Amino acid sequence: MIAFADGDVVARRWKSFENLTFLSATNSSNDLAREFIELYFEEDQKLPATVILADAQPQARGRTGRWIAPAGRGLYLTIVLPIREREPLSLLPLAIARWVRDAIEEQTGVPARVKWPNDLYVHRRKIAGILAESRTQGENAYVAVGIGLNVRGRASDLGISTATTLEEEAGRPISLATLTQAILDRLDRELARPHWEAEAAQWEKVSVHRRGDSMTLRRDGTEVSGSYQGLTPEGFLRLKTASGEEVVTSGEVTQW
Repeated sequence: MIAFADGDVVARRWKSFENLTFLSATNSSNDLAREFIELYFEEDQKLPATVILADAQPQARGRTGRWIAPAGRGLYLTIVLPIREREPLSLLPLAIARWVRDAIEEQTGVPARVKWPNDLYVHRRKIAGILAESRTQGENAYVAVGIGLNVRGRASDLGISTATTLEEEAGRPISLATLTQAILDRLDRELARPHWEAEAAQWEKVSVHRRGDSMTLRRDGTEVSGSYQGLTPEGFLRLKTASGEEVVTSGEVTQW
């Protein structure tokens, strides 16, 4: 059990997560997760599925730069998972984004949507970001999935016009402890019994993108534009361009 200012979070018969760590602050939970993985590699030990929570992360990272993570204002965590045989690593971050989205809507009523590959938006303002990083040594492989979610305060407090908070969108106070419990319970349940073959289709149902929508992506320092054609079963983006359909495996959607 770990204690927040407004309640407790309890490992309620979890089936997937075995370790739960809570810190008042760490520079970056993804960086700390990498240190955990490297330590277990050095000791030739198996690292069980682990959750790292921190009240504040002054050097939190997103895919394109820093993520603002002040104490008491959001939910900042990393889950570390051993990669199992035949587990579709490309789908995992997208699935986690959708599972977090579902838990948010069930708990708060806020109808967030997923933006490819794994951001959460309410209308056109970002509410959460997810960063996945994998590490491999020999036959052992792990993925660290960081989640940053803006929860408390007004959107204007963030100082970013394209961002918002759950309290802003819900119009009422949100308990960090209750929300954290709901999200971790959902992640644990989904990871215990994933349905990878259906995940891409389920993701599309709650996406901000609709087939035929125009979009621009940045990848490897260049931009490519076209119309959204959905996802492949692996979670890659299908984009219809002037030269034909492309399958985009990574990148950042800059216009949509």
